[in-house]
Amino acid sequence: MQQNVLSKGPAIIPKVQAISFAAHGDDRGQLIALEDFTDKVPFSIKRVYYIYDTTPGTVRGNHAHRELKQLLVCISGACTILCEMPDGAKTEYRLDWPDKGLLIEGLVWRQMKEFSKDAVLLVLASEHYTEADYVRDYSEFLRLCNEEREGNK
Repeated sequence: MQQNVLSKGPAIIPKVQAISFAAHGDDRGQLIALEDFTDKVPFSIKRVYYIYDTTPGTVRGNHAHRELKQLLVCISGACTILCEMPDGAKTEYRLDWPDKGLLIEGLVWRQMKEFSKDAVLLVLASEHYTEADYVRDYSEFLRLCNEEREGNK
């Protein structure tokens, strides 16, 4: 079995999963709680960041991660996430309500785009920032995907 550059264990199987969160509320408003090691956040949260005030027409991301797991939630406004799997399959996900999330694990090329003016994209990450985990060159992503496919034959 092929191993990731950063780990000593087996490679993380690439995965993208749309997730719905249970909102709890009453006449005062709504609340959504996210906790690590649950069915909604299946990892320990080591880093939290958010993207906001995005210039219209900007495409963010344009990278993959070797090992990082992320949960993306647009807590205000809306944005679209384009995910490309190692087999070449591409799917767009529209995050437009704070009770929707997108779990991305392993070698998945992602682009964040079509941000509304009021968009705030919250990201929960399984690891601290590590530049070595990033695959920023698309041709390198394709090469790694090809190696993964060849290794699974």
